[in-house]
Amino acid sequence: MTEIYLQKTDDMTPIVFQALKNADDGTVLKFPLDEYHFRPDQAFEKYYYISNNRHSLKRVAFPIIGKKNITIDGGGSRFIFHGEIVPFIIEQSENATLENFSIDWQRPFYSQGVITAADNNGVEVEIDRKQYPYHFESGGTLLFDGEGWSHGFHEGIFEMDPRTGGPAYLSGDNLGNHNPRTLCPQEIGPNRIRFNNRFPHRPTIGNILLLRHYPRLCPGIHIKQSRNVIINNVTLHHCGGMGLIAQFSENITVDRCSVCPPPGTDRLFSVTVDACHFVNCKGLIRIKDSYFSSQMDDPANVHGINTRIKETLDDFTVITERVHPEQHGVEVAFPGDIMGIAHHDDQLTYDRLTVKATKELNPQLFKIVFKKPLPKSRRPGDILDNLSWTADVHISGCTSANNRARGYLLSSPGKIILENNDISAAGAGVKISGDANYWFESGAVQDVIIRNNQFGDCCYGPAPWGRTAIDIDPEIATPWKNTECYHRNIRIENNTFRTFDPGILYARSVDGLVFAGNTIQSSNSYQPTGRMNAHITLDACRNADIQAPGLSVEINKEAHSRYHQRQQPSLNCE
Repeated sequence: MTEIYLQKTDDMTPIVFQALKNADDGTVLKFPLDEYHFRPDQAFEKYYYISNNRHSLKRVAFPIIGKKNITIDGGGSRFIFHGEIVPFIIEQSENATLENFSIDWQRPFYSQGVITAADNNGVEVEIDRKQYPYHFESGGTLLFDGEGWSHGFHEGIFEMDPRTGGPAYLSGDNLGNHNPRTLCPQEIGPNRIRFNNRFPHRPTIGNILLLRHYPRLCPGIHIKQSRNVIINNVTLHHCGGMGLIAQFSENITVDRCSVCPPPGTDRLFSVTVDACHFVNCKGLIRIKDSYFSSQMDDPANVHGINTRIKETLDDFTVITERVHPEQHGVEVAFPGDIMGIAHHDDQLTYDRLTVKATKELNPQLFKIVFKKPLPKSRRPGDILDNLSWTADVHISGCTSANNRARGYLLSSPGKIILENNDISAAGAGVKISGDANYWFESGAVQDVIIRNNQFGDCCYGPAPWGRTAIDIDPEIATPWKNTECYHRNIRIENNTFRTFDPGILYARSVDGLVFAGNTIQSSNSYQPTGRMNAHITLDACRNADIQAPGLSVEINKEAHSRYHQRQQPSLNCE
């Protein structure tokens, strides 16, 4: 093992680039405790297609490419980034470790201000223009200014409650107006802007309005086609994309990490999207003893990608398309991989095919040759899911709160354990889905254990973020018509739910559901939303064992009677 101590300069980017370029396998790059600045001007450049983020030419501060046994040890230092730059990319590497540092930006990619007035015709906000620079162009267009960039609204505006540190009750994206392009900003004085819109939700004066004006271009850490990666004692205060985004990689550990605003500031946002995101990874995804707060999407999302068959060339060959633009260019399959094929409407795998050869036609289209003929039962619009790249997931000892949207999104056919966590979210605390409609995120679960967790207030945001604390909702229009369920074997045991709303569990198309030993407590944090008629709702489920004394259980009778013509569910409601 070779240790290299890096000396501080005004711009560490070229120093790190040269050190990594010359580093032998087994090298440890060490930073003495200090504050280090990284700028994009002399950074490594490469065009990257990063799943669920924007593809573009990236400038990278730490390009760890084709390396083995490399460690970056920050020694407790603060890494401050400037402009449009990706801090870390780990590509085609093994046994890489990042540890003991924090990541932040000199000028963050979002801004915020204090709501000073709100009425039926608009909202006024006061912004510290020195901290969050902006200007109006001659035509009235509002642009926010950073180091080397200027952007108008991308995701729009978002209300946060400084008393809780989280999203404001029932506010949602753009105060209920889902199209940020309709925002009508007007400069009404020094550091003051009015939005002349009739918003469905009127915000509270004194709350904070986040100004989301940057696309997903600069994630914090990207892992691509790598294995055995450890992220240890790393804090992400900010980045212009997902905190950690991994795709087609194996065995990733996140240990004692944090995603949160920097201490000593009034910022109410951390990273601009998910804290952690894993796409078509395999092996074990291990997240432990970590803290996720104030990011503008979920603490962790694990899933695969459904690609849609666009054209059949012969009995063995298809052209498949990556439908969502933020999945363009992402890997689909490698020779030897096993692909599941399913109809678009039910997403149930009806055959498995081994890949013989592949060819990238362009960022959207991908050619696959299989070893055996395609099934005769295929239909136009069928989807393919790479079953060789699926992970086991173990998340424990973590706290997640005060973020936009939901808690943990878990869609993997591997073994999933979620235990001993504190979970609160503006939407569902846990969401298990699967869709072939918009994001095309695959992952019918086969073995899930949710146990010994503490669920705080959930679902205090808008309805699309979740209807219950645990929301199992594959996007299948008529699951009772299917011959089998989409999800299987989900056990929810010995958890405590302390929440203001009665909705605890919604389950759709699950075979083998257990709800037992859980404790339900009431909080007075918010008014109940009234979204659910019962504590527990089952829709087109089989073999459900619900042990819930004193809780109301609603079953979609029509769905169950039609779906279970041969086998009635085992429903035990004490």
